[in-house]
Parts: sequence; structure tokens; C-alpha cells
Amino acid sequence: MNVTVENVAACRKKLNIEIPADEVAREWKDILKEFQKFTPIPGFRAGHAPIPVLERKYTKEISDEIQRKLIPQSFREAIAKEKLKVVSMPQIGEVKFVRNEPLRFDATVDVAPEFALPTYKGLKVKKKKVEVKDEDVNNALTMLSEQMASFNDIADRGLALGDFAVISYTGVCEGKPIAEIAPSAKPLSENKQFWLLMAKDSFLPGFCEPLVGAKIGDKKEVPASFPKDFRVKELAEKKATYSVEILGLKEKKLPALDDAFAASYKAKDMAELKERIKENMVRERGNQSEHDVRNQIVEQLLKAVSFDLPDSMVQAETQNTMLDIVRENQMRGMGEDAIRGKSKEILDFAQQSAKDKVRASFILSRVASEENVKVKDEELQQEIVQAAERAHKPLREFVQKMQESGEIESIREQMTIARTLDLLVTNAIVESE
Repeated sequence: MNVTVENVAACRKKLNIEIPADEVAREWKDILKEFQKFTPIPGFRAGHAPIPVLERKYTKEISDEIQRKLIPQSFREAIAKEKLKVVSMPQIGEVKFVRNEPLRFDATVDVAPEFALPTYKGLKVKKKKVEVKDEDVNNALTMLSEQMASFNDIADRGLALGDFAVISYTGVCEGKPIAEIAPSAKPLSENKQFWLLMAKDSFLPGFCEPLVGAKIGDKKEVPASFPKDFRVKELAEKKATYSVEILGLKEKKLPALDDAFAASYKAKDMAELKERIKENMVRERGNQSEHDVRNQIVEQLLKAVSFDLPDSMVQAETQNTMLDIVRENQMRGMGEDAIRGKSKEILDFAQQSAKDKVRASFILSRVASEENVKVKDEELQQEIVQAAERAHKPLREFVQKMQESGEIESIREQMTIARTLDLLVTNAIVESE
């Protein structure tokens, strides 16, 4: 087999592969024998059809079978021969195949970049001291009580700061509905049932103050000014007028922080609940502190070395990152129009994030190779079992799906990188803040 390699672009190579005619001829002969065994030909007993008859009738099928078998086989051999670290599926180009001649084809692939490893041991990092004060615990208790707050209807007085007003509103800017000026800002244009927290700069700057004292059924014209740095660029520095109707008035009431409150969280009293909250906060802050140390190590490695990246990996990671960002924004309640309005910002962030992630994975994989960091099969199996349990899926079904999507090796890589980072943390010079 003859192989020549062309550099198409950074991290992309084109392999021109030629399979000798005698090797192709042997394969042709072998495939013909298989056809003779299993292919019925009228007028002949099974397995006894003449070879020339089979060749005339099934030339295309035999040719297709040869290519199906020899192209991937010779591609793998060429990769091994040239010692290429391929990171993408091959793109098979033109295939040239004529009977009794060599089989020729080309394959374009992305390969791992070549670079010199930077110093990765003895990196200096800062680690935050984990500390939880009584004030932190009390703030957490307040957040828990907010989650159990009740909202009582009030009908005998006007709105006051601190209340929740249930309102209906429509907004007009420059004589047009706001949605016409900024299609991505439909929620700012109209809402028939909106809960407004009566507080300074709630919803829009200065929006709540004109509503103080209003009662259920009252209608108000409320002026609004969009600031210079407003998130919807089409509305920045513009003025609007809102027609507001008061539909309801609600007063928030927090539960008492007593033993009954603690019991609702399955604690015997407030002392136990506070201790549990403190333990959770210590654990969470400890995990965050460890995460910060790892991020510092990765940032230092990224700054220490630069190299080209395979386009296919960057594009795939960019797509995944964009999907994650969109899903996260949707969960926060952002509409499709608003997300579409931020598409360039999302794309720019996703591309940079993808490049950093791909570059870091190559550096850490090289470190893992240098330090012989490996994940045993039984450790991988244990991780898969735990992943299936977390997903509440039957193990067999879960494993089959992961095999089909190729995720099993991805999990091994993630475990390897995590262990490599553990190694770098162990060998880092850690300063406490």
C-alpha cells in the first residue's frame, strides 16, 4: 500500500492511498467465492454457478463490496503507518477503481496538534479559606423562609413599597407599541397578569413610585426612561409611556423562624437546622474552592502554550456550548426573540469557550500520557453504573444508548482529565488566602 500525506491546513491532512492491484485482485477472488456459495443463479445448483457468469451479473455489487471492505481497512493501516493521531471521522474523497488496476482514494482528517508541553508541576495557585459565619447561615435561613412565603390579598389600602402589585400594562414608545420597535422585547410591551414587586428600579427605573397609593381598579399612565446601557439596544436612551391597571394587591408574609419551621425541613429544632445549613455551606464552599484551584491551573496552562486546533473539534464544541447557553436562558424565562437578539454575543462567547476547552483537553491529555494517568475498565464500569442510577435509567438500556452515541470513551476521557487535574493540584504550590 502506498500512502502520501498532504498538509491541507493546520491540524488537517489529506491522505492519498493506493492499494496495489494484486491485493485488490485477491480480494476480488475471495468475494467471488462468497458470491458463488450464497448467490442463486437460475439453471445452476447452489454453489456451482460459473465464475464468469457471476462476474458479468454482479460486477457492480462485487466492486461495491471491495470498496466497502478495503477502504476503511487500508485507511486504518495508513493512519498506523504514518503515526497520525486522528481526531475526526475521515472525509473520503474521490475513489478511483478499475478492474485489474490499483484502488485509489483520498481521505481528509483532522489530527491532534503538536506542541511542547509547558511546565505543569509546581504551579502557584491561591486557595480561598473556607469559612461560614453566623450571618451567612442567617441569610440562608432568610432565603429558605422566602421560599415558603405566603401572599395575602389586601383590599383596604393603596399600594406601598414592599407590596406585590398584580397589574396589566401596555407600553408605547415614539407613538408605537414597544414590540414594533423592539420585537425581541415583547414582555416589555404588554402583559395581562404581571406580578410587580414594588421596589426602587423594579421592572424599569422609576416605574413603581408613581403607583404608590393606587388601589385595585385604578388606572395610571406611568412614564419610563430606558437607560443608556439598557439590555435591549433598540430601546436604549428612549422614553416610553405605560398604561397600567391595578388588578390586585398582595402583601408578602414570611413564616416565623421557629422549631415548627425547622420541622418543615425535617430538623428537630432550629439549632439542628442551622447546623445542617452550615455543614452544607462548608461543603459547597469547599468544593467551590477546589474548583477555583483547578481553574487557576487550567488558566496558567492555557497562557503558557498556544497552538492550532482542529476545526471539527472547535465547531462541535461551539455547537454544544451554544445549545447549553440557549437552554439555560430558556430555563430563566428568556423568550426566543430575546435569545435571537443576542445570537452574535452567544456565538462569540461559545467560540472562545470552545477553543479554551479544546486546547485545555489536549494539554491535559498530553500530561496524562506523560504521567501515565489511566482509568481501569472496572473503574469506568463503576462510573457508568452510577451515571445510570443518577439518570434513573435501566443499566442495560443506558449502556446501549451510550455505546450507540460513543459516549463511553468520552466518559473515560473525562475521568482521565479529572485525575490529571488532581495530580496537578497535588503538585501545585498552594497559598491560602
